[in-house]
Amino acid sequence: MKTLENYIDDYIDDYIDDYIDNYIDESIKQLPNNKTGIIVFDIDDTLLKSNPDKIAVYKNEPGKPEKRLTTTEFAKDPDAEDPNKVNWFDYREFSNPYKVYNSIITATPLINNLKILDDYVYAGYDFCFLTARACEETIKKALDNFLLIRNKDTGKLTEIGKRFNKVESHAINDATKNYHGITTAHKKAAILKHLCRTYDNVVFVDDDLKNLNTANDLHLHNLTTIKSHME
Repeated sequence: MKTLENYIDDYIDDYIDDYIDNYIDESIKQLPNNKTGIIVFDIDDTLLKSNPDKIAVYKNEPGKPEKRLTTTEFAKDPDAEDPNKVNWFDYREFSNPYKVYNSIITATPLINNLKILDDYVYAGYDFCFLTARACEETIKKALDNFLLIRNKDTGKLTEIGKRFNKVESHAINDATKNYHGITTAHKKAAILKHLCRTYDNVVFVDDDLKNLNTANDLHLHNLTTIKSHME
C-alpha cells in the first residue's frame, strides 16, 4: 500500500515532468529559413530502453569475478568514467552487429523523449545520434527501422527520412573510428563542439549528467542540453 509520502513523491515527479514538457513545448520555435539546427540524441535510456537480455557490458574489476551490467547499470557505474579503470569494461556484445541490431529493434521506445524529437524535427531541426555504443553503421540501419516521427498535423507516424543526418551520427566506441578524448563524456563533447561549428543551433539530449555537465562546460552559446526522461 502506498504511504502519504509515496503519493507526495509521485505528485512531485508528475508535476516536474509536466513542467518540463510544457517548457520544452513552449520554447521550441520554428527555425528561420536562414538558420540550421540539429537535435542530438543519446540512444540507451534516451531514445529507447534495451531489453536487458539482449545486450550488456561486462565489468572485470581486478580480484573479482566478471559482472554483467545492463546499459542502465553501466551508465550509473562511477568506474566507467575513471580514466584509470576504462580497461575494466568489456564491450564485446556491442561489437556484435547481430546483437546491436536486435537490441535496438526489440527495445522499448521512450515516448516522452520521442515527443521532444517530434517537436524539434517538426520545427525544422535535423536529427543525429551520439552514443557510447559501437557498430555505428549497424545502429544507423536499426534506427531506420525503429525510429518514427509523429506528424503534429495528422497524428500519423512516419519515417524520419532526410532529417536523419547519418554523416553526423556517431558511435564513439566504434572499432573502425578514432574519436578524440579518453572518457565517454569528453568524446561526446568533442563531437558537440564540431556540430556547433556546423549548425546554428544544437540541442543535446542525454540521460547521463556527466555527459550533460561536460557539454555545458564547453560554454557554447548555440548549444542547449536537455536531461532525458527515464520513462
